[in-house]
Amino acid sequence: MRVPVKTDNAGERFFEIPNELLEELGWQEGDELEWDKNDDGSYTLSKKHTSV
Repeated sequence: MRVPVKTDNAGERFFEIPNELLEELGWQEGDELEWDKNDDGSYTLSKKHTSV
């Protein structure tokens, strides 16, 4: 899924993950996410798994 990158008043960039995607992925506000760079220069965002 692609979402637009926005810029706030302070110049910080951000994007919003649509609620239907959050529900599908089982993600919630406060979850830790991690970025992985792909060979083609794109990135994959995934929920960080912690071992207990």
